[in-house]
Amino acid sequence: MKVKVRLARISDLKNYTNLLQRTYEAAYTQESLGLTKNCFSKKVFNTKNTQDYLKSKLQITDQQKTWLAFVQDEMIGSITISDNKDTCELSGLYIAPEYQGKGIGKRLYSLALEFSGTKNITLDIYQHNKNTISIYKKWGFEIDKNRGSFSRHWPEWPKGLEAKCIYMILRKKR
Repeated sequence: MKVKVRLARISDLKNYTNLLQRTYEAAYTQESLGLTKNCFSKKVFNTKNTQDYLKSKLQITDQQKTWLAFVQDEMIGSITISDNKDTCELSGLYIAPEYQGKGIGKRLYSLALEFSGTKNITLDIYQHNKNTISIYKKWGFEIDKNRGSFSRHWPEWPKGLEAKCIYMILRKKR
């Protein structure tokens, strides 16, 4: 399988939206928490609020890079890293479910790691996403106890529905 990686373009929005919608639905649905598939539906991902957010992730600048992975013309992965002066923030590491476990995430992560240089990398993640938390721990991240946790609510979700998130950090030796 030949995987091509390149920087994102605004014209990737439709395929990026589809990739994230599918991966969010697969990774974050947790019926016991009220996070149903409807919370991550195509309808939610195509609202103005979500589309504006996703467009912002496709903006390539000196402070932010998003790389996309493709097999032929199919977008199968993404990663975004932003330089926030003292640290870098990792977001948007998503691999299509059928391509997970094939080293694609690690390949994308290596680009973000290189971009961050000697700066620590932070991220936030849904606390119930145990599989991904374990991958980040394997890559050297630890739960950032100094920052604690927070609750996330998307405007498109039912009123009162929140998902607990935690912060993680990769501390680099300087």
